Amino acid sequence: MIAPAKPIFSRLDKAFREDSTRSFHLTIRLSPGGFSFVIFAADKQKYIGLEVFKFNTPADDVKYASLLDEIIMHRQWIAYPYQSVIVIVDHISNALIPSPLFDEKEKGTYLAFNQPYRDNSRIAVDNLKNADAKNVYYLSNPLVAKIKELWANADIVHLSSVLIESLLLTNKNKGFEDKVFVNVRDQIFDLVVLRDEKLYFYNQYKFNTKEDFLYFLLFSMEQLRLNPEITEFIYSGLIDKDSPLYELAWHHIRNSRFIARNENFKYSYVLDDIQSSQYFILFNAQQCEL
Repeated sequence: MIAPAKPIFSRLDKAFREDSTRSFHLTIRLSPGGFSFVIFAADKQKYIGLEVFKFNTPADDVKYASLLDEIIMHRQWIAYPYQSVIVIVDHISNALIPSPLFDEKEKGTYLAFNQPYRDNSRIAVDNLKNADAKNVYYLSNPLVAKIKELWANADIVHLSSVLIESLLLTNKNKGFEDKVFVNVRDQIFDLVVLRDEKLYFYNQYKFNTKEDFLYFLLFSMEQLRLNPEITEFIYSGLIDKDSPLYELAWHHIRNSRFIARNENFKYSYVLDDIQSSQYFILFNAQQCEL
């Protein structure tokens, strides 16, 4: 299996130096078909780099780990020591449990309720402070071993944990009506509804066609008794104005926009031409206390 030697997208500020990685923070997203990361300069509260690698989804986590090795073979500085490292795992083998109902001894039971058992994996739990919930999910043992081998100080978190906590933090003290956040992944989307600045609803949906996408959106709105003509929809992830998903949804959901950059951070000029909503999760993990 051969991973790409070069990223499909690369923006690195001149302020980033490969021999000074200890001065920076690294946030990595490990998705089934790709690897992406951002570099953050804490002293300036500024993002100064973004790179994205794409590859065919590996058959198993052992092969996935080998792909990481292949990428880093070509760009060794990715695995240099950093001040801190956050690794975001992107899969759907998770379950969200309200904190008052959570029992550490039952975490396996929670997962078994809606997720198939995964061999050679451990169960991890993220504490979602702002959502007052626990996110329980599987972590592949080979992948954890590879992550710790490459980044000994890495904190591993689930993508949905970062998404939910980031939305709650960036919308704090902004009193609003119900808002629906739609985060699109590769044939999966996350649906988050905030009400009175609290998490009201979260779910994730698999889809194959744009019609599937629209159906699940409108069906969820009907079940939640939300009017898609009035409620504001905010998109992030793999969707833009030219996307067939957006074009179809727009005929039914007019009150929509793409999520804005988090103004609590600064961004290098090299990032000016990117669609920041596509990388919302990467650019906001740094603020989450998970």
